[in-house]
Amino acid sequence: MYRFRSVLLCILLFAGLGFSNSVNASSMGGDFSLTDQHGNPFQLQQLRGKVVLLFFGYTYCPDICPTELAGVSRVLDALGTQADRVQGLFITLDPQRDTPRVLKDYLAYFNPQLIGLTGSPAAIDRVSTQYRVRYLKQQRPDNSYSLDHSTNLYIIDPAGELSTVVPYGLPPEHVLRVVRSMLEASEKPQGSSIKPDIQLQNHS
Repeated sequence: MYRFRSVLLCILLFAGLGFSNSVNASSMGGDFSLTDQHGNPFQLQQLRGKVVLLFFGYTYCPDICPTELAGVSRVLDALGTQADRVQGLFITLDPQRDTPRVLKDYLAYFNPQLIGLTGSPAAIDRVSTQYRVRYLKQQRPDNSYSLDHSTNLYIIDPAGELSTVVPYGLPPEHVLRVVRSMLEASEKPQGSSIKPDIQLQNHS
């Protein structure tokens, strides 16, 4: 029953956000400053020149986050030698529990290349607002809590601009095709490719 109420609330929450289907790239995304799983300051601009796969979640997430991180890991593995031009990022929406050490141990289960990021609640709020991520704490009877959150994967191009938003549920093979296309486009002379509109969807 709790699971049903949580899912229903999440559907109602995200259904009411009023996002349009096509979003101008300049209206969302951007650089940010957080702390990585080693306790070091991190800024998105450090990854200029790479394609970035960005996902928001939390380590206590029972199903969606592990599934998405496993998918990102599959993409990185499938890229072979091209993987050094791609970086996976995981930003926690639960900084209260997800310390750098917790993130380090958690991400080690998926892929050693992944970078986990945390920060103050205010810093996390700022980044989630930049990327239009919505999340809501659900208190449980035993005083623990879970988070309902949007589940898109954000693909950032080598120039540091948000290029594509992939809805949760699309297979890693889809993400792999998008990433390979971006890597090929980055090798072409500047101005030879057209930046696509972002298709933005939100799911519980």
